[in-house]
Amino acid sequence: MTTIKIQKNAPVGEIILNSPETLNLIEEDTFQAINQALTSFENDNEIKVVLLKAICGVSKKTGKKIFSAGVNLNNYEQKFELLEKNPAKFRENLIKNRELPDRIEKFTKPIVIGIDGLLIGGFFELALACDVILASTDAVFSLNEVNLGLIPGYGGIYRLLRLIGKNKAYEIITTGRQILPDEALMLGIVTKILPEEEFLNYCNSLASKPYISLQLVKDTMRRIIEGKDADEIEVRNFMKAAYSEQARQKIMAFIDKT
Repeated sequence: MTTIKIQKNAPVGEIILNSPETLNLIEEDTFQAINQALTSFENDNEIKVVLLKAICGVSKKTGKKIFSAGVNLNNYEQKFELLEKNPAKFRENLIKNRELPDRIEKFTKPIVIGIDGLLIGGFFELALACDVILASTDAVFSLNEVNLGLIPGYGGIYRLLRLIGKNKAYEIITTGRQILPDEALMLGIVTKILPEEEFLNYCNSLASKPYISLQLVKDTMRRIIEGKDADEIEVRNFMKAAYSEQARQKIMAFIDKT
């Protein structure tokens, strides 16, 4: 069973993976628990930014920190049996788990993920849906599904492809190799390399910006990526921002200073 801890440090809401003893494996209820936490923050007007992070476990083999070791494979025999006997139900479950990355992309508030250890498989895919990926020097990334005879199943293929291009995405996915923070930053996977203790400061700085601007920048980018009319989307959302009271106050304050 997944343990998720929620902390409200307004204007930042924190969702913390809290199963270090199991290396924060993705269980049947993991994405549902995160979804419920997102709903609570979505309805909280004091929360402007959401930070997803983990209490890292430690690998018994390497002694290194683990943010998440990916999907729990201990019950995969049951999943293979379901795939064989009821493929429609297997497909339904897979699609349901893909809803969380989609929701993160459409979530009205910025979602930042702070990585402070090894991030494998499914949670790396989830991270790719976030607006900001922060990494400490202990962060390591890997989409290792190919090594298990699988492929990424939570949208990781098209999100990585979109982010870094076909050739590099293909190489990373088909080798399942580990990516260190400097390379992840160079490729554009990681937004910024920071010490773990500065993750919250970054989120507070982001939350200090006018909420309407944060919301509309995210909405504009998402719609353009989805293939919507870029000019029309930018014009419409600029007008929404310009009409807001936040914009009026910020502009008047700027004029008063000059």
